[in-house]
Amino acid sequence: MKNLIVILNLFLGLNSLLNAQVTISKTNVDYSLKLEKDSIVRILTFYKVADSSFYHAIHYAISDFSHTGTEFILKNEIEFIQQLWNMAEDSISLELRSANIGYPLEYSDVLANHIQAFLDSEQWQKHITQNGKKLDYEIIKTVMLKQDVYKPFHDFLKSKGYHISGFSTEKHGFVTKENLQKAGFAGNEIIPMPFMVWIILSK
Repeated sequence: MKNLIVILNLFLGLNSLLNAQVTISKTNVDYSLKLEKDSIVRILTFYKVADSSFYHAIHYAISDFSHTGTEFILKNEIEFIQQLWNMAEDSISLELRSANIGYPLEYSDVLANHIQAFLDSEQWQKHITQNGKKLDYEIIKTVMLKQDVYKPFHDFLKSKGYHISGFSTEKHGFVTKENLQKAGFAGNEIIPMPFMVWIILSK
């Protein structure tokens, strides 16, 4: 039923979601859970086609309205994803095929994993030795999968019966010197960066 809005004021035990407000909205193609806490809004949305009984894709987004430059860590976000996912499972059926939870620059731990993955990749290092600072989309997706750059999310997915089987990426560039140094690296590393990432899921 389109535009059905149910507001739940939840007191969720002694965990970090204490006193958080969760808003659930549903249309014929999506089921969305919005959690508001400490000026930060987190939204987990499940998508399906209109005539399907199963939801096939998810999207997780964070908005920080405190303007304090909060640094997000994917490992810490898993508890929020898990709580919202568990709530959704009581109401909808899942047959997931893809997920979008943001690109590596959005999480400090994923960014560090991503940078180290390309530094450790013989395939990527050989590529830049031969071609210089040039993008290779297939290598990017291969390295991200092989080195498990989204490991905290992947570990959670396994608990739900899914695993990451590939990536689809768009709008590529390179990690800037500033972001490299912020992540604890020298700043002269050549690291590709997709700015749109879809995670392909399999059971």
